[in-house]
Amino acid sequence: MTSDSSVTPGDTSGSASSSAPSTSDKSVPAADPVAVPVLIESLDTPEAIAAEVSDQLEAFLAEKAAEFEAISPDAAAVGEALIEFTRGGKRIRPVLLWWGFQLAGGDVRAGTTSGTSVSPTTGTSASSATGTSADVAVGLAQAAGSLELLHAAALIHDDVIDNSDTRRGRPALHRQFEARHQASGFHGDGASFGVSASIVIGDICLALSEELFERSQEALGGNRMARELRGTVRRDVMVGQYLDVLAEVIPLDDDRIADRAWEVLSYKSAKYSVEQPLLLGAALAGADSRQLEEISGFGLPLGQAFQLRDDVLGIAGDPEATGKPAGDDIREGKRTVLIAETAARISAEQLEILASRLGDSNLTDAEVAECVDMITDSGGLAAVESFIADKH
Repeated sequence: MTSDSSVTPGDTSGSASSSAPSTSDKSVPAADPVAVPVLIESLDTPEAIAAEVSDQLEAFLAEKAAEFEAISPDAAAVGEALIEFTRGGKRIRPVLLWWGFQLAGGDVRAGTTSGTSVSPTTGTSASSATGTSADVAVGLAQAAGSLELLHAAALIHDDVIDNSDTRRGRPALHRQFEARHQASGFHGDGASFGVSASIVIGDICLALSEELFERSQEALGGNRMARELRGTVRRDVMVGQYLDVLAEVIPLDDDRIADRAWEVLSYKSAKYSVEQPLLLGAALAGADSRQLEEISGFGLPLGQAFQLRDDVLGIAGDPEATGKPAGDDIREGKRTVLIAETAARISAEQLEILASRLGDSNLTDAEVAECVDMITDSGGLAAVESFIADKH
């Protein structure tokens, strides 16, 4: 995915909005009057946005961790695990949510959740809904943080499903709790405990994602469209996860292998990684249906290109850059578009070899390299590179 785009974040000239949500009288804790102007003025770069979201997310999780520990000292490990797991990362979704807000006319400095503009569709003026700039900045950071928690929940469960050993260069959460079991001398099977703990923590993370989004609505005044979109994001990524699980047990010579791969790519990743954060940010600014449709028109293809590139890296990426071993997607049995395009181009004998190796966690590096050569030599990799060029 390249950073070049025909849409300039923050350029809201000519943007339209049909009806802006009204702000509520509910408030968030008062912000430092000295820090707020500095904060608002600095939120123009991806790095500054990511830092503010990280601060809001960590503060929220610290609050929840204290609640867990108050229930039982044993539950302190849950809060600690979530705080650590959500640190770092690229914060792509928060930045895209912020830019979607700006694209639809939202102005953090002015404390407006909808820009005043003339709709080219109706010719009518859309009024601004205002709050303090601190409220809007905090509310957006919380909404963006809720996406990061949804993402974290999906990753925690995904690592369990895939039996992955690592995540972002560290042991996957279920491996961490397996190690905790062993170090503590607990009874029973450590691996089973790690899986069980991670499933529960992933569920808790999902619940906290919903709670943080609702908290953001107190700062932003509430927005029915944004709430509906937030529900759509949750639905799509979970259905996409099921489709991914299903795709991994479908034979490679199935007639719908390519269609299934595109469904998984779109619903498990492309939509909630790129398109839907942009849409959610725009909805929070009071975007109308035309604006949302236009954003979707470039957001989904960009998200698909992003995931296609990730799939390429999952086959032949640098482990130091990806945080996962080279060829991990082959060992995990991922039925990606890259695999589907390769399956359509290789001989029956090669297809049998590829099918036997997909999902084999015990593959040697040499066997993985042979699969990578097959993907490259068949033209499957070139086809995906062409898709990326077309979509981005």
